Amino acid sequence: MLWGLLEMMAPIPADVAVIAADVTSSATTPSASVPSASIQGAAIASASVQGAAIAHAAVEPSAPGGPTVPGPDSERSDEPSGESAVARQATGRGFAFHPSTPPLHAFRFALGGYWDAIDPQVMYGYNVRLPQVSLDARYGLGKGFSLGGHLNSMFVLNELTVGGRFAHRADRWSFEGALNVGVYIGKLAQFGFDALLIAPEYKPEVTVGWDLGSIALSLRGSVILMGPERARVGEVWGGFDNSNAFVGHSEMLYVENTTSSDSIWYFGAGAVTSRAYYALWLLFPDSPALFTYPRIVAGYEF
Repeated sequence: MLWGLLEMMAPIPADVAVIAADVTSSATTPSASVPSASIQGAAIASASVQGAAIAHAAVEPSAPGGPTVPGPDSERSDEPSGESAVARQATGRGFAFHPSTPPLHAFRFALGGYWDAIDPQVMYGYNVRLPQVSLDARYGLGKGFSLGGHLNSMFVLNELTVGGRFAHRADRWSFEGALNVGVYIGKLAQFGFDALLIAPEYKPEVTVGWDLGSIALSLRGSVILMGPERARVGEVWGGFDNSNAFVGHSEMLYVENTTSSDSIWYFGAGAVTSRAYYALWLLFPDSPALFTYPRIVAGYEF
């Protein structure tokens, strides 16, 4: 009777139920039935322990080797494990300057500009130097090969080159060789001038890259070859008396920064060593000596 009233009043914890069952059985039941009451209490306690275990399993993730409970930490991205942002770009759409191995049809386009700080004494007092607009593109061919294109323009000066590239990646290091051909065009028909220069251009390049995780460093060396040059002044066409096929070389360090939107912004600096008529073709080759000047670049890759 006491046991029934306690059950009606409130739920009894498992450990209290065991004690109450033992006391009730001892008071109202002959000694022969005591083991039965103890077994009943033990069964209630066992059921409570099982319920607690089920609730604990529902809250806590299962142990290693058991079924996996979905959670925010267990979600995996589609990106290869351990691959840096630079590696994903280099083997994806590729970089404009960093050595890259894009798959077939992958495409990257860059818009930027650069400025050459040329000594006015070398340029016969010409101390106004406008920045040049530059366009660069890469088209993937697969297996480490790609096509590259470059255009830079500054009012009276235009360069256009296209060529093939081959790159190889070795962990964080990467290497690329390129051979570009194109045309150098200078034209001025204002301010009392009527002059034109056309010359084929050849530019072999070697680039060494280093992967910093989300930043790509690239050191590029280029050799600049031109010729034969053809110039027109007024109605008269002719060649250059003191021209040379080797017109200079350049060494540039590019820093390309990856973003979450798959675009890239870059900047760089270096030095160009060239003949005066390459830097400003209006001087023609009357000053065939080589001189060095700094160059800075910046832009955005789409």
